[in-house]
Amino acid sequence: MLETIDRISAWAGKGVSWLVPILILELVYDTAARYLFNAPTTWSYDISYMLYGTIFLAAAAYTLQLDKHVRIELFYDRLSTRGQAIIDCLGYLVFFFPALLALIFYGAEFAMKSWKLLETGGESMWQPPIYPFKTILPLASVLLFIQGLALFIRSVQIILQGAPRDGQS
Repeated sequence: MLETIDRISAWAGKGVSWLVPILILELVYDTAARYLFNAPTTWSYDISYMLYGTIFLAAAAYTLQLDKHVRIELFYDRLSTRGQAIIDCLGYLVFFFPALLALIFYGAEFAMKSWKLLETGGESMWQPPIYPFKTILPLASVLLFIQGLALFIRSVQIILQGAPRDGQS
């Protein structure tokens, strides 16, 4: 089951990475249109924040899986594998799970309201539909939550069995 969660996170992270070149092309196009041809676009701002937000949110679970998230490692690196697992479990229980549950709950509420209103963006004259974009918050939060759950289970296994961290089975 843990490997399945890892595969889902990797699939989401690698899949969303294909949006990065699209975002870059969009930004280059808008910059060229604005500065070389004095023809700014009405849609660029909306597309760029939606693409960037999607990339950031949907890749979070994969980033967590790869252990590339931000951590203050002043003492953490000096601990044993079991000590690190204890700190990780405490961090998941105190900070991670409560925050993600709030993001899932309120993000779903936020997205549902947006779908009911068929909400459009108010940031530019283009005013694209943003309810699909707002749906990414609870979906990406669920992905991040289940990846955190998998890592939490692995940490508990390390505490109980002393399993090596590098193998991450």
